[in-house]
Amino acid sequence: DPASATLFPLVETALQVTLDAGTGYRDRVIVLGAGVLGLLTGLLLQRSGWRPLLAEPQAWRRAMGGSLGVTTAAPEELVKEKVPLVIDASGNPDAAAMALDMLAHEGTLLIASWFGTKPVVLPLGGAFHRRRLVIRSTQVSTIPAQLSGTWTRSRRRREAVELMAGLPLAQLCTHVFAFGHAAEA
Repeated sequence: DPASATLFPLVETALQVTLDAGTGYRDRVIVLGAGVLGLLTGLLLQRSGWRPLLAEPQAWRRAMGGSLGVTTAAPEELVKEKVPLVIDASGNPDAAAMALDMLAHEGTLLIASWFGTKPVVLPLGGAFHRRRLVIRSTQVSTIPAQLSGTWTRSRRRREAVELMAGLPLAQLCTHVFAFGHAAEA
């Protein structure tokens, strides 16, 4: 349907984030942010064998994630977590700093959020170095070199189209605005 079709770019982005996450069979991964991108990423990570945990401050978004079968929690409940991978899909410039504390030794923070010109402050002192943490970006505009042998942008688009039929996109379309009011929305 047309409303669900508007989510195609986010499905493709969530697929790229999942590809960039790599393999992690039965490993816990924390996804910061349960907006549409975070929810779709959580669902695709689940299909890939990960055990996603969506960290979201808004209760209604946690409820949405839970209703879709993804485990959710408030970010403050996760201060003791240590996982190999945290994905920042929150759009919050302060979230990445919190994510570094959630990473296990040699863990990776994968940044899916787009901050534009917003400054992001990260604590890159002793704990960051001692624990040998990695910060990496993910971006839908290109296919990373390590995937280029089997993935192309065309293949990713085809896969995203196929995924759309099996994802709860209608449930994620929570607000509708007339095109003329898009800027206000």
